[in-house]
Amino acid sequence: MFIEAEVDAVLLDMDGTLLDLHYDNHFWLEFIPQQYALKHQLSIEQAKHHVYAQCNKVMGSISWYCYDYWSDTLGLDIHALQHKTKHKIQLRSDTLWFLDKLKQANIPTYILTNAHRSGVALKMQQTELTPYFNKIISSHDYQIAKENLRFWSAVKEEIGVDFSRCLFIDDSEKILKVAENAGVGFLRGIATPDSEKPAQEMQAFKSIKYFSELF
Repeated sequence: MFIEAEVDAVLLDMDGTLLDLHYDNHFWLEFIPQQYALKHQLSIEQAKHHVYAQCNKVMGSISWYCYDYWSDTLGLDIHALQHKTKHKIQLRSDTLWFLDKLKQANIPTYILTNAHRSGVALKMQQTELTPYFNKIISSHDYQIAKENLRFWSAVKEEIGVDFSRCLFIDDSEKILKVAENAGVGFLRGIATPDSEKPAQEMQAFKSIKYFSELF
C-alpha cells in the first residue's frame, strides 16, 4: 500500500472517521431535541422540527459546529449536556490498530476536525487518543469550517506539510472535495461512519469500511 512509501503525513477527521458517529447522531438528533422539549414543554416532534430548522440555517458553517452558538440559540448548556451521553463515545472498530500502525512507521499524524474544542476535549478524555497525534486542529482555532479552502490554507501554514504527499480520510464527501481542491494528494472516504446505520456510497472518492484496506 502507498502509505509508507508515498505519504509524508496522515490527516484524519475525528467524528465518523476515528470515532463512531453514532454518539454525535444520537446527541444532536435525539438527545438535544429531547432536552429542548423538556425545557420548553413541547412534544418531541415539535422540538425536533424547531432544532432541525435551526440546524438547516447554518449547515456547513462554523456556527453549525459551535457549542457556544447552540447554547445561545437553543437556551441549553451544550457543554454540560454532552457529558450526559459520553458513555456513547466509542472508537471505530480498528482505530487503535490503525493509529498504532502509523506510530510504528513514524508517520506524522494530525486530527483535522470541525468539532468544538469542548467536544474534542471530552472525546480525547474518553478515548485517550491524544498521544497518537502530532497536533489536533479544530476549525474553531481559525473560525473557519473545513468546508472552506481558507481552513486548508491555515492548516498548511501551521503544520508545514506538502499536501500532495498527505493522506486525508473523512466521512464527508463534500469536505474531501475541498481537500482535493486544496491539493491533498491521497483521499479516502469512510463508508461506515455510524455503526448503527447502513454503509454510505461516495460518488467521487474511494471509501473504506476498515483502515486495514489501506495496507
